[in-house]
Amino acid sequence: MRRTSMAATLGMLALAATSFAAPAKTSESWASGQLERVDPAAKAVVVKQGKHELTFTLKSDAHLVQGKKTLQASDLTNDIGHNVKVRYTMDGSTKVADRIEVAATAPAAKPPSKG
Repeated sequence: MRRTSMAATLGMLALAATSFAAPAKTSESWASGQLERVDPAAKAVVVKQGKHELTFTLKSDAHLVQGKKTLQASDLTNDIGHNVKVRYTMDGSTKVADRIEVAATAPAAKPPSKG
């Protein structure tokens, strides 16, 4: 009986140790909208979804692409108004972007409404 108890205890300790050793998985999300503002110095990007704005901090090794072309954070200032897709994770309350995909062309301007 004592052997069974010792084996069970060691098994539980091994299981507990592996659960603490495994890093917590961070859940990634995607957001899309129009590129509203870029601050390359602060590594911040604002994406507009209708009337709602989302602010992202760029990860130091973020992948910024437009088609097959790789961009730098400073290049994004030329793409204001373009549609973008942003992959990000949450770090506390901060959205940290590790990938931004920029549409090749800006969306066409809406015609003025008649009224």
